[in-house]
Amino acid sequence: MDASVEGFVAEVEKLGVHGFVWLRGGETVAEGWWHPYEPERPQTLYSLSKSFTSTAVGLAVADGLLSVDDLVADHLPGGGDLRGMRVRHLLTMTTGHDTDAAPLMDDDPDRDWVRGFLRVPVVHEPGTRFVYNSGATYALSAIVQRRTGRTLLDYLRPRLFEPLGFGPAAWDTCPRGVSLGGWGLRLRTADLARFGELYRLGGRWQGRQLVPPEWVAAATARQVPTGGPDADPDVSPDWQQGYGYQFWRCRHGAYRGDGAFGQFIIVMPAQESVVAITSGAPDMQAVLDAVWRHLLDATPAPGTPPRVEGLVLPTLTGAAEPAADLPGRRFRVGEPVAPPRRGGRPPIDQPTMISGFAVVRAPHGWVAELADEHGAHRFACEPGRWHAATMRTADGEAHPIATTGGWRGPATFQWRVCHTAEPCTRTYTADFDDTGVTIRAEDSVGFDFTVHPPVRAVPVG
Repeated sequence: MDASVEGFVAEVEKLGVHGFVWLRGGETVAEGWWHPYEPERPQTLYSLSKSFTSTAVGLAVADGLLSVDDLVADHLPGGGDLRGMRVRHLLTMTTGHDTDAAPLMDDDPDRDWVRGFLRVPVVHEPGTRFVYNSGATYALSAIVQRRTGRTLLDYLRPRLFEPLGFGPAAWDTCPRGVSLGGWGLRLRTADLARFGELYRLGGRWQGRQLVPPEWVAAATARQVPTGGPDADPDVSPDWQQGYGYQFWRCRHGAYRGDGAFGQFIIVMPAQESVVAITSGAPDMQAVLDAVWRHLLDATPAPGTPPRVEGLVLPTLTGAAEPAADLPGRRFRVGEPVAPPRRGGRPPIDQPTMISGFAVVRAPHGWVAELADEHGAHRFACEPGRWHAATMRTADGEAHPIATTGGWRGPATFQWRVCHTAEPCTRTYTADFDDTGVTIRAEDSVGFDFTVHPPVRAVPVG
């Protein structure tokens, strides 16, 4: 393995990276995924979706359907005093809002998110203050859909996704059917690398100009400052380099799109290099630091094998034997308590209301049986191995997961549920005692909180 790749892999696997693709001069230098994550499975991109929304706006501008200088009120009528807010203010997160409008949009009684966005007070002169605002990106999506008659996904698929050879793609919508814009897109890691390469090449791909070069230049330029006067330059320095049209500027003359927990497209023009990363990383700056440290100025030797093999997320290897009376014994929660919700997050990211639990023997280990408000779940737990499966939640969909687990002691069973299309792995620990079992859960990453309230269950019968 090339020394730069080896150093990068050794560092980022401790940070929660799940997959990466590194391109140099358009060629794949290295790529790898930590099992049970897979290269062909689309990943939830969170705010990295914004850079694709920006591209849709750029295409609509090129089609003559709108301009960055258009008033938002001309495209989304019916709001209050927007104080001259323009499309470029949506693109640069300088709408004049004091806070992100997204959490407030769903408060509309008719679940009309556009109306909810327009009702958020504009307290500053638009263009004068940067406030990160996913609601602004949703408003861009609504404008593109009104002007084109198609969702962002349908608009971008023939213009961008198909020419770039993307795999399966999906984009969540609001209750009125508008693509969320600021989040909700799912693509493969390799698709992200191709999108970054398209931007590195000025919007041109295999002889076709897919995105106007002037849009690429404007979107990735420093349109507005992001670091305030009191910002510490040593704290999250790559978030203080300025913002373009839904792209961040970086140190070293680079730029990026990014999403929560380390979803990245990093373009380094001077090095003719692109790095795409999908992660479950609590510290996103640390992931960027690893890129600068190992890949920025690296010159890998020709012929380096691109695929890094043998990468695996930590499994549970518990080899302890349980107390004889615990396997097969069933427990129930007398009065299940609804746990706190994570604001605006999908069902897969929510803690569940546990009502029953058991651990039973299986031919190759154990099965943890957990009942909650979504039904009964069976998690195969073979020590030292990830077991692929699916799990249904309140949305009715079968989400891909992988599980591992085992006994950590005679009265402690632990298992992990890795959501292989999401950043999060949830670790459950069941501690048995003379009167029942206490079940604790902790997420590797999460919005609002990662440690769930403990649940107490007593024997059935």
